Amino acid sequence: MGRLRSERGMTLIELLLGSVMAVIVLGSTLTVLAATNDNARHQQTASDNQDAARIYLDRLARQLRNLASPSLFSANYQAQPYAVDSASNYDLVFRVVGDTMPPGSLNTANVKRVRYCLDNAQPSQTLYQQEQTWTNAASNMPPALPSTAACPGTGWTTTKKLVSVAANRVGGQNRPLFTYNSSDPQRITEVHSEIFVDTTPGTPAKETRLATGVTLRNQNRVPIAGMTATATAGHHAILNGSGSEDPEGMPLTYQWYLDPPSPLPDCGGTPVPASCIGTGVVFEKDLTAGNHRIVLLVKDPAGLPATDEDTRLY
Repeated sequence: MGRLRSERGMTLIELLLGSVMAVIVLGSTLTVLAATNDNARHQQTASDNQDAARIYLDRLARQLRNLASPSLFSANYQAQPYAVDSASNYDLVFRVVGDTMPPGSLNTANVKRVRYCLDNAQPSQTLYQQEQTWTNAASNMPPALPSTAACPGTGWTTTKKLVSVAANRVGGQNRPLFTYNSSDPQRITEVHSEIFVDTTPGTPAKETRLATGVTLRNQNRVPIAGMTATATAGHHAILNGSGSEDPEGMPLTYQWYLDPPSPLPDCGGTPVPASCIGTGVVFEKDLTAGNHRIVLLVKDPAGLPATDEDTRLY
């Protein structure tokens, strides 16, 4: 009976208060755990995207060092003679030699086009890689360039998503993904790529910057044409193209034109156009009296052309 009348133990109110405090402590613990898990997840996502960006930069550098020089193709290569097809701040298209050749391919040089482009969707942006491959009988003359109007574009053989949180243009910024040492794709010899990775744009968390730069060892640059014209007695012209040069030091061919139409005609046809007056570094010609336009066309071994001209009274 004494034990039944004992007041030792907890009242119902005390039990309820203890339960409430336990729930509060448990809730706080779960909140901390959830925040820790969220932070770990964000860190893992950021790390994964940084790794993807590093892989992209390594792949880009390797491919740019393995450019497909135009000289790999047939001599009649004037339709598309350049290794860099398109170059802008957020879109780069160039040709490389593939690692492996598909069985039975008639693409004897095993060349393909590679495109890297940045989609401008907000708040995150996606970096894509697209490739165009061909194995047909016309393999030594690359097919037409697929559409680059959108990123990714249509008509490409394969499309891969490389980095899903590039932040080059987030928040109205304009930080180019690509920069070059020339605005002319025919004269580009250096490509620099800079990518910013941010898994939580708009937050205080810092973004990551990754960059690389490559010198295009296999890029065949367009030659430079340079000529002088001297008028002597009797309406005689002495034409000198020794001011021309090839950036790679390769030999050039020289074709001289007198008052030619535009575009310049092909002097290898039959009959030879009347405006095609001769070849060689130095050429002399008797002209009729009056003003004449002399044009020099030089080409390197891959067929890349350059022109210079002079108009004077003879």
